[in-house]
Parts: sequence; structure tokens; C-alpha cells
Amino acid sequence: MIRLFIADDHQVLLDGFISIFDDLQDIEVVGTAHNGKEVLAFLSENEVDVILLDINMPILNGVETCKKVSKKYPAVHIIALSMYDQQSYFKRMIQYGAKGYLLKNDKTEEIIRAIYKVTEGGRYVSSQMQSMMSSIDYLAGKTVSLMGNQLSPREVEVLNLVSEGLTDHQIAKKLFISYHTVNTHRKHLLIKLDAKNTAELVKKAMEKGLL
Repeated sequence: MIRLFIADDHQVLLDGFISIFDDLQDIEVVGTAHNGKEVLAFLSENEVDVILLDINMPILNGVETCKKVSKKYPAVHIIALSMYDQQSYFKRMIQYGAKGYLLKNDKTEEIIRAIYKVTEGGRYVSSQMQSMMSSIDYLAGKTVSLMGNQLSPREVEVLNLVSEGLTDHQIAKKLFISYHTVNTHRKHLLIKLDAKNTAELVKKAMEKGLL
């Protein structure tokens, strides 16, 4: 039996997702949530195999929730739910540990197929987003190609933390590396993305789908 948890802040959509599994014998909806804090509270006391996780939720959004769940409950398989097929959302969720990415208007059959796939240890991306499949390289920790240059996994980590507004000292503490190392990574990122400052770095990274 696959223990499924569904998180979405819209009750109508939540009810719709729940109804998908009414007649399935091997998938049981064990709980629901309207925000990330409720997700974490449920996981602290209950066993869950798969989470269908809405990206845009109040209080604690799906991106940050995904990051926290992946770190604290690595055995839980996360499938992102979104209304958007933007690369920035997709790549960030994948980087933070999601094993799948679905659009909310995907067919019922595809949602069920995605749950089976990630439970078996695979990855699943909405059929509407096949052009983004190459970005699944994030899951394997591979380097990211960029105009003939390569961003290392560590540079990608630093880039994401820079985009969140963290200082080099804060990033160093978070990644358990030296301030000098972070500063070097930042300089390399500026060169590789041909950016003059941090604001331009983040802007260009978003334009290229790196954030």
C-alpha cells in the first residue's frame, strides 16, 4: 500500500485530487495539508511514502517545504504540483529533492503513473514538459552546461543561495565551507554568466533557467 499525502492550499483542488484515489486499492490518502508547516507537522508523527506538493502555498511554500522534507525525511518521495511549466520552478524543485513534477491540469492517469514511478525509485516529469527533461541532470549532481562553460554542483548551490539574498558569510556557514571559497565561487559565477554584479547575476541566471 502506497501512503499518499496531498498538500494544496485550495480546498476544491485538494478534494479533486483526493477523489482520484477513491477506487484504487494500492494507494491510500493518509492525510492532507494547506501549507508547508502542516506538512512538516504531519510527517513528524506519521509515515508517508509519497507527497503531492503544491509549489505555491501560504506560510511555508512548496519550494522551502520540499527542501526541508528532503533533508529530514529522505525516504519520502516528493512530486511537485504546479500551475506553471516554468523552468525556474521545475529546476529548483528538482534540485531540492523532488522526484517528480506535475502540472495541475495533467490527466488522472498521468498523476497515478507518476506516483507509481517515483515509488519504484524512478523520476517523473509531466508529459507537457518534455522539453525540460534535460534538466533532470540536477538529480544526478551533474554539471550544468552554460555557453561552453560548466557550473559545478557547488556553484549551482551558491547561485541559489545568492538568489535568496544570503551574504557570502551566511552561505559559507550554511554550506560548511570558508568565506574565501564562497567568494571565489561568486567571482566564477559572475565571469561565467557575464554579470557585473549580484543583481545582474541573478537576473541572467533566471533568464537562462538556472533559478
